[in-house]
Amino acid sequence: MSDNTLPIDERRLAEATKRAIKAAGNLAICADETGLSDSHLSRCSSINHRDSISIRDAVRIDALGDERGVPHVLSAMASILGCVVITLPEPVSDDRCLQGAVIELATELGDVARAVSESLCGSSDGGAELTAREAEALLPFVADLERATARIRHHAETKARPPEPPA
Repeated sequence: MSDNTLPIDERRLAEATKRAIKAAGNLAICADETGLSDSHLSRCSSINHRDSISIRDAVRIDALGDERGVPHVLSAMASILGCVVITLPEPVSDDRCLQGAVIELATELGDVARAVSESLCGSSDGGAELTAREAEALLPFVADLERATARIRHHAETKARPPEPPA
């Protein structure tokens, strides 16, 4: 049943589903992976139909995509909820590298602290207030800090998981 009055968020999910299917290859590949029919997947990726895929199928289709780090449906869901998706970097290769990752984290934290301190000192552009220009200049330092933290978290999560049993 066609419905041209879908709310904007549902249209965004349909468009994200369409991008995910395209990144995965085509409808047939996604149908084989999910067990859904081509026609159902087509309706789910249309802004003119209310049908939508399950979260489980969205994860499967996003995982098939050829654009590493771009989970289309997950990113759309997160955006609708006011969140963002950050792809975790590769974990540090071994425990000896973990010390280097911690040093990197401390360096990035120092960069953020310095940028904030300089922005909030009385002699900066906005006095003791953070200006839009200073906030924009701060963002790359915060992004670097988040990546450094994510790298350590990912390493710890990898180590905390029990090993997979042999197949």
